[in-house]
Amino acid sequence: MTTDNAQLEGLRILVAEDEGLIALELETVLQGFGCEVIGPVSRVPEVLREAERGNIDGALLDVNLRGEQIFAILPQLIALGLKIVITSGYDDATLFPPEFRNLPRLAKPFDERALRAMCETAFLRS
Repeated sequence: MTTDNAQLEGLRILVAEDEGLIALELETVLQGFGCEVIGPVSRVPEVLREAERGNIDGALLDVNLRGEQIFAILPQLIALGLKIVITSGYDDATLFPPEFRNLPRLAKPFDERALRAMCETAFLRS
């Protein structure tokens, strides 16, 4: 794992998070990696709208946005070719619908190294 930002530099990452402090922390850390943050957005329809707008290299999506689960729109996001990392306070994959259990997942709270490694793995593969 590299400590420079060259790998993630310039990536446009959509952040979907309804907890203000977590959203701010994610935005700050991603910007520190050299990423451009889209959002943060805090509602499911906003996630879909941003994804459909396009030009996004990846998305960090909280499972639960203001009481609405992200799972309803995941098939559409995947169909758009969006690279997705699910962020959740729950690290138990069995709590997710079976068709989404293999998506990259990051349990909250996360540390910067884990976030960087996950972004490199999920968003840089061609």
